[in-house]
Amino acid sequence: MGRAVSGRPASVRRAAAAGTLALTVLLSGCSVFQIRTEDKSSGPMRIGVQETAGPEPTGTPTEAGIPEGMTKTSVTFGSSCPVELSFALGDDWRDSSGNTDQFHVFTHGDDSSRADIILVNCTDEYGDSAQEVVDSKRRYNFSEQDSQVLAERTGSLAAGEFWSYQGELGPTEILALNSKPTYAFGVQTGYKINGRLVNLSIEMRTPKTNTEVAEDFKKMLPTVTIDGERVPAPSFR
Repeated sequence: MGRAVSGRPASVRRAAAAGTLALTVLLSGCSVFQIRTEDKSSGPMRIGVQETAGPEPTGTPTEAGIPEGMTKTSVTFGSSCPVELSFALGDDWRDSSGNTDQFHVFTHGDDSSRADIILVNCTDEYGDSAQEVVDSKRRYNFSEQDSQVLAERTGSLAAGEFWSYQGELGPTEILALNSKPTYAFGVQTGYKINGRLVNLSIEMRTPKTNTEVAEDFKKMLPTVTIDGERVPAPSFR
């Protein structure tokens, strides 16, 4: 992982970021998850900022704040990214065998056309600040005309900035599952670790037909913590 250097030319930073962020994970045959390469012209912004606090987790939480039927799951990234991200997860989700130090993938469902995906990620960033990382993710994750952010929240963490969101990805969005309308929930951060700037994130996606899984995501997103610090969720729609 490289150290962020504010004096590097913008073209060099963009090229480096594109190289580290390009990844395609093939899951369950034809089900494809992709991370967008960000060195491109952005589409129109369709974001209504909601700075108010998010609701309590849907359903009845346990004493530890984990919804019933789920357990706390923790992901670590080794010495290259010494931080822990945790969240609630049902026991019917599977940890992918294709995990790496940077990417952890969880899948749910046997039918590849209806597969659900959670990606937890920690990669180096080459921007000038944690806020720049968050702004970049807000700009590019929902860039197509048929995609929209339904609810979001931004703010500061102990070691960075965050953006939590609920949205819908249109069929033309590169991040949509199987090129079909997709519900998307997640947290994107610009985070500082040992003087380095990283993008630490969790992204939850399910086909728009899987309304029950989308409701589970509404329970799971408010349980996301980074090194024990709870990340505020948006007010879901």
